[in-house]
Amino acid sequence: MRRKMQAFAAAGVVLGCLAFAGPALAAQRNVCHLGCQYTSIQAAINAASPGDTVAVGAGSYYENVVVNKPVTLRGLGLLTVIYPAVSNPACTGGSLCGGAASNIVLVDADNVTIEDLRLEGANPHLSGGVFVGGADINATNGIITDYNDPNSIQNNLTVTGVTVSDIYLRGIYAASGGTFNFNHDIVENVQGDSNSIAMFNDGGSGVMAENLVVNANDAISANWSRGTQFLGNVILDSGSGVHTDNNGGSGGTADVIRENLVEGCTVNGYGIFTFAPYVSATIDSNTVSGCYVGLGDFGSSVSGQGPTFSHNTVNGFGAKTTDPNGTYGAYLTTDLLGFNFGDLTATLTGNSFSHFGTGMFVTQTTPTGGDLTGGQAIVTATGNSFVGNRTGANGGPGTVVNAKNDWWGCRRGPNTPGCDTAVGTVAFTPWLTSAP
Repeated sequence: MRRKMQAFAAAGVVLGCLAFAGPALAAQRNVCHLGCQYTSIQAAINAASPGDTVAVGAGSYYENVVVNKPVTLRGLGLLTVIYPAVSNPACTGGSLCGGAASNIVLVDADNVTIEDLRLEGANPHLSGGVFVGGADINATNGIITDYNDPNSIQNNLTVTGVTVSDIYLRGIYAASGGTFNFNHDIVENVQGDSNSIAMFNDGGSGVMAENLVVNANDAISANWSRGTQFLGNVILDSGSGVHTDNNGGSGGTADVIRENLVEGCTVNGYGIFTFAPYVSATIDSNTVSGCYVGLGDFGSSVSGQGPTFSHNTVNGFGAKTTDPNGTYGAYLTTDLLGFNFGDLTATLTGNSFSHFGTGMFVTQTTPTGGDLTGGQAIVTATGNSFVGNRTGANGGPGTVVNAKNDWWGCRRGPNTPGCDTAVGTVAFTPWLTSAP
């Protein structure tokens, strides 16, 4: 029996290495604990040539990996787990903490692919962690590009089929302004700080598609995006779902947020929103439920630019909030949240808003004294459905809200028994006499 077990174990090692077999077009550096060319991921990367594949076998690896050349880092899915070897989660000095952050994988090269791995930020063999979400977290970041490198903007980073768990600050982060493709990844428990973000693009362009994010402070977002497509992602139990800030301020194209599912926001959580855009993003065919604010727009940086919200289904049932005024299906404001105010231009077409305190709320700041920077809010809403809200739509003083040809829940139109209401500056005549 002992000989049989030894033979079985040996066969397992052989199978683990055979699992990496592939076309011999580029060298493959195999990593495993027994019987492979390398026992360390970093050693294999150091020995690799550009274009090589570093194939990591099943098992647990305790390393802070630096990928400094164009290679593919590939594992065996959940069977391959990388833990941080260093604990420094809540450090200061930016996401990289002046070079002192505990990054499970730091990318400092173009054309890097990371696939079929699990990155676990809570190393049971380390002390000095921060307890968040049931885990004693040691890693600052999961995967992050090296924005500290003055000679490189890392382009063409692909992360696919990777699970990232229990990270303090950034789960998967394109930080240097390069191009990227994050798809079919799972990121969970990234909520250690008010600045924590599960998946993030800063200044670059790319795609985030078909990912799952659970229990994040800020799930999926971009800042100064040059063109990001957020497509078909699922976000559960997080503080915000998808948002883009300052899109187009450094050039590029407008972002697209399409066919995402955001469900069960945390207290006062936001579903999908834009902030201070320079170009007009498209927010289309998303489903948002259980959030304090379903859809939102905060001002603009260029007058006349603003998002188009189309064919989104937004339901406030089960939303958690401390706001005595309730919840909002669409919250549209000139307020730039401490960065003064900007003109608001938003278009809403074919959306459905139900079970909110207010289905659509439009507000602008009234200039006071010598302050003439309050901003003008202009909203056009056509073909939308406002049903089952305490107030259907509310336009604050000074706003321009054209809500003609919308459905208010009954043939007789808003402000009649059985229909949602339209108050303030909302112009609602004519209205739809049947549901769109």
